[in-house]
Amino acid sequence: MKFMLMGEYRNSLDAKGRIVIPSKFREELGNKIILTRGLDGSLFIYSEDAWNKLTEKLQTLSFTEKESRNFTRFLLSGANTLEFDKQGRIIIPSYLKEYANFSKEVVLVGVLNRVELWSSDAWDKFMTDNFDDLSSISSDLFGSN
Repeated sequence: MKFMLMGEYRNSLDAKGRIVIPSKFREELGNKIILTRGLDGSLFIYSEDAWNKLTEKLQTLSFTEKESRNFTRFLLSGANTLEFDKQGRIIIPSYLKEYANFSKEVVLVGVLNRVELWSSDAWDKFMTDNFDDLSSISSDLFGSN
């Protein structure tokens, strides 16, 4: 992997629906990004390169499989190519703000090849709901070494 996105930041949406993306993330993502619906009620931001790799994988899925069609529709129908303004902001389209239930504070989380944007309430709930299971999950994923 050429780069890795990691870290957690909290920022606020301004009155025009813009959010500042931390410079650490902007440096890794490049000038053009793809913003789309994510999983678990979040939004995903991909670099152009990571997005191209993802869409190449989507093209290998069988269009005769209902799950493949549905997931591809879900991901691509919400996708937007955006560029950062001079202050490092992007504007989040209203339908994506509604999908992610954004009000004011947004949590930005680096997750390997993407940035996830969560409403602060949803992120806090995710962390609370999953915190106790993380030991068990890590053991299942990586073994007991």
